[in-house]
Amino acid sequence: MKRELIIGKYTLESLTNGMYASPLDMYREYVQNAVDSLDEAFANGIELPDKLSIDITIDAENRVITIRDNGVGVPAETASETLLDIGNSQKSRMTSRGFRGIGRLAGLSYCDKLTFRTSVKGEEVASVIEFDAKYLKELLFPGSNDGVSVADVIEKIVTVRTKKETANRRYFEVRLDGAWSEAGLIDPETVETYLIQHAPLHFSEKFKWGRTAVEKMRLAGYTIPQYRISLNGKDLYKPYEDSFISDRVKRNEDLIRDVKVEAFYRKEKLSAVLWYAETNFFGTIIDNTIKGLRIRQGNILIGDKGSCSSLFKEERFNGWMIGELHVLDPEIIVNSRRDGFEKNSAYFELLSNLRDWAFEVSKEIRHLSYERSLSGAKKVVVEAEQIDDIADENDLYSEDLSYAEDYSESAALDQAESEELAETDFISKLGQLLNQKKAQTKYTALNINSRLTGEQRKVLERVFDLIMQEYDRESAESFVNTISSKF
Repeated sequence: MKRELIIGKYTLESLTNGMYASPLDMYREYVQNAVDSLDEAFANGIELPDKLSIDITIDAENRVITIRDNGVGVPAETASETLLDIGNSQKSRMTSRGFRGIGRLAGLSYCDKLTFRTSVKGEEVASVIEFDAKYLKELLFPGSNDGVSVADVIEKIVTVRTKKETANRRYFEVRLDGAWSEAGLIDPETVETYLIQHAPLHFSEKFKWGRTAVEKMRLAGYTIPQYRISLNGKDLYKPYEDSFISDRVKRNEDLIRDVKVEAFYRKEKLSAVLWYAETNFFGTIIDNTIKGLRIRQGNILIGDKGSCSSLFKEERFNGWMIGELHVLDPEIIVNSRRDGFEKNSAYFELLSNLRDWAFEVSKEIRHLSYERSLSGAKKVVVEAEQIDDIADENDLYSEDLSYAEDYSESAALDQAESEELAETDFISKLGQLLNQKKAQTKYTALNINSRLTGEQRKVLERVFDLIMQEYDRESAESFVNTISSKF
């Protein structure tokens, strides 16, 4: 028996406030849709890039938010199906940032009324679609109208109408009436902090290295898409500047010395391009709006400042970095929450390449820390791969052993982060070398065998001593080498 599939009303709750980590993510979703419309306007020759814009206004007193773009708009004949169908977007994920057809509902849980108003050039009408978000909350209240489907709910809360419009106007406008005051949704300062990190903005004139980053990225094969976005009449820019404060203890002022670019490939195709700042790497960057490598797709932030931390064996190193990883591979697909990517082979291949890069950068950070913080003798210890690399006459062990035993976490906390890194690496390496020295024997065949533990070496050393006592030297050495080769 065939049965009609019913999609329950609570699906709407999952697709609105259940979809996003923060109410502020609503801004990202609407900016994302607006940017796709701007791209289409430029691609179709409707408008020049410097004339395209997204204007956001917040009327905190009346709790009204408006997000408006001058992209292509939506024709009246398709407005209803385009704006009311759920999960049925006609956008291509190859060319558009939003392609699942659910982002337009992002504001539904955070206001009393959500309105879409749009018109295209040449039409003398504007389409107006209103969602009664306040009534929606009543319908979604547990125990009330539980048998109602999503289609039933949409029919109850949506009003579709048209109004007269000037024929040469084109736009798409999102308006939230009765917007939430919670989570800073109508606080301009909070929203600005969010947008300057998430939105696909231009670099500020205060960031002279921005032009270098854009040009080097272009030469590497990617032109960063940048857009004019304003908030209450103020143009917004990415927060990067040429200097910044780092290190929680010393709070050093650091300067960007250069911008480096790394390109990552999959099957000879460009997969991602990264720009990052070459600095003195004094320690953790204090400003959270620029701290950490940021992952971006279409120049819109994916995840947050900590999304690249797992690339580094010591996750704190990501907090010492400034930069952006722009993901280009169409096979690397952002997830619905836009806090990461779907797990597939293309994603894992990029992840592996990024970890290799992060390993090399970590070595650079350590080298700079050693140069600033360690004495020449200590540098010898940290950089040594084998105990034989250190001459016995340096006598570094007797000099530093007591220091190593007394060094504590509380002592480290009193140091600048770069100094702490150098000292803790020194103590770690010194401990390894001390253990290595304790495990040395008089027999080279044992010392060079990395498969043996220190205890095994000592046992075999006693066995070899007995062999040397009982046999002539030539026979004894033959026995020793034969036994050593079996381990």
